[in-house]
This record gives sequence, structure tokens and C-alpha cells, in this order.
Amino acid sequence: MKFTAIVLSALVAVASAIRQPDYSQPPKGNAISKPSLDEQVVAGEEYTITWDADSPGPISIQLLRGPSENVKPIAVITASTENTGSFKWTPSITLENDVTHYGLLIVDQSTGQYQWSTQFGIKNDQHEQPAPSVTRTLIEPPPVVTLTTTICDETTAPYPTGTAPGTVSSPAPTAPTSYRATPTPSPSSPPFEGAAGRNAFSFGGAILAVAAVLAF
Repeated sequence: MKFTAIVLSALVAVASAIRQPDYSQPPKGNAISKPSLDEQVVAGEEYTITWDADSPGPISIQLLRGPSENVKPIAVITASTENTGSFKWTPSITLENDVTHYGLLIVDQSTGQYQWSTQFGIKNDQHEQPAPSVTRTLIEPPPVVTLTTTICDETTAPYPTGTAPGTVSSPAPTAPTSYRATPTPSPSSPPFEGAAGRNAFSFGGAILAVAAVLAF
């Protein structure tokens, strides 16, 4: 990432040092013949760019990338060279393999006059895709738990010894003699057994009454 930032910074510095195309005017002159439309330029091998040299010069050449309606400069092939109509170029092996979407931009450094090439491809069998970043996560092992088992001899709980206290029977309390209640005899009525008893009582009473009268 740091290396990429340095390269981009250097590219911006070089691009700012060269004259930019005068886009207020349409492209004119210096028509590019090679690479031609859809031509496959091999990365890592020397290639000769050719064009019709019809401007005072010197010129700059930039490599473009993207669809035809939105190409962007990705590298400066040369910041300044005499306008001789040809330039030897060795495409970098870091360029992405593609059958199209590459182009060239020639700019006259004295006038700002510019010209586009048609789109071509880069054949790059040596291009290496960037290795995917690998995120490593450290997994801590679980803690080791040591269990200690202690086996004890079987023991019998002591039973209590001695004689358990028994139940003592206490005699019922006896009241003192002085406090004992003396039963009082209830008066009994003379027995009167039916009507015969009542008649005997009446007859006896009459005899007593007669005796009393005779006594007087």
C-alpha cells in the first residue's frame, strides 16, 4: 500500500510537470497508426509506437485506461521527446491483461495540441493477481482444568452410649385428710309403696286420734 502511494505520487508529479492538452480545441494532427484498433501489445517486450509527425514538438506520450467514453491516464510513457513519428516502448508486466480498454495520448508540449489513439489491448501472461490479504486470528487454547478426586474410607457415625432416661411414673397427688369432703347423708323419705302404703298411713293416724280422744 505504501509503495502504491509512492508510485501514484510520482506519477502525479510527472504529469503535473508536462503540458496538459488544450481541450478547448478538438484533437488535431499527429495521427497515431500503431498500435491499431484492438491490436494486442505484449507486455515486457519492446514495441514501437508510430504516428504522423506534423507538429513542432517536443511531445509527451501517456498511457490511458478505461472505456472509450471515460479513459484516464495511468502512466507517462515519456514526458518529452522529439517529434520524430516513432518511439520505442516496453509495456510494464504489471499492466493488467486485457484485449482492449488501453489507449495513447500524444500532446505537443509547445502548443498543447493533442491526439488520441484507437483502443488496443495488452497481452500479459506474466501478470500476477495480487494475493488476497490473509487475516490471521489467534485462537487461545482453552485453560486446562485439573480435577483432583479424594476417596475417603467409609466411617460409621458413633452411636450414643449409656442408658437412656426412662419414663418415671409419678403417683397421683393425694389430698390431705383434713381437706377430704365428708359425704352428708341426705334425708330419706319413708317409703310409700303404692296405694296400700298410703292407706295404712291413714288408718294408723285415725287410731291415734281416737286414742287421744278417749284419754280425755
